[in-house]
Amino acid sequence: MRGDEILGQWSVEAGFHSSMEDEQFVFWDDGVGLVEYARPGTSTCVLFRWARTAIRTVRLEPCRCVRRDGDAVSDGEVPEAVEIGYRIAREQRPLIGEVLPVLYLPAPFAAIPDSGYGLITREPAVYFANKRRASS
Repeated sequence: MRGDEILGQWSVEAGFHSSMEDEQFVFWDDGVGLVEYARPGTSTCVLFRWARTAIRTVRLEPCRCVRRDGDAVSDGEVPEAVEIGYRIAREQRPLIGEVLPVLYLPAPFAAIPDSGYGLITREPAVYFANKRRASS
């Protein structure tokens, strides 16, 4: 099963005023993804394999967790695989004058699992491609 509707880069902060922290999910079409929670000076990134297993259901299989605190980088505990439901809503965000797709994906290893992640782009930023290479 394909999961084309979740491909891309999704951010909790998309369309909101910056709070100096953000969490982003990234899904590539080859079944690799990551979620990164970042704020100034610190971040946690979980790299995972993903597959859509049913309509609006995906399996996430984490394979690496990397934590950065200042200049110190360390491996964290790799979370367990999960199969969870997701939904994509269309919502208005305060800073965007149009309706935006928003992903609700309550992954237990996400820092902000109950928030909606607004779509930033279907083509994830080079920053995340570099993060993917460095974490694999």
